[in-house]
Amino acid sequence: MRILRVDDRFIHGQVVAGWARPLGIKSLIIASDKISKDEWACNAYRLAIPEGIEFSCVGIKQCITIVNKQNKKRIMIIVESVREAHNLLMQGLEMKEINIGCLGYKEGAREIAPYIYLSADDIESVVLLYQMGVKVIGKQLPNSSTIDVAKILAGVK
Repeated sequence: MRILRVDDRFIHGQVVAGWARPLGIKSLIIASDKISKDEWACNAYRLAIPEGIEFSCVGIKQCITIVNKQNKKRIMIIVESVREAHNLLMQGLEMKEINIGCLGYKEGAREIAPYIYLSADDIESVVLLYQMGVKVIGKQLPNSSTIDVAKILAGVK
């Protein structure tokens, strides 16, 4: 099982207690060309990872290498933006679905749900993913209701 989650907070209680533990995630990966270069930030996120879960804080290309090596494991990949999720797929990561868990408010962003605000760049990336046949959903926790982000953007109920 692989989960690709877009969450601008990266690792926090909802990810660890709500996703990783209940789903038996064995490997949590932050995939970010920016964050992976910040040793302090990577070490801070590492402190939030429970014992027994592998943690990697790597760039986009290295993420794909790690995922391919851990192919049979339960993996959760976390990126900061829909653009980064799209970049992972363009570089060869295979996913049928992307979960937007949280994209906080930012000036000029469109509210899709109380926990999802999409910038113009995010919306463009959702459209590109939709055109690739990838479903983009909004879901805070595994047992939360699922929203179809592309349908909401298109105004379809």
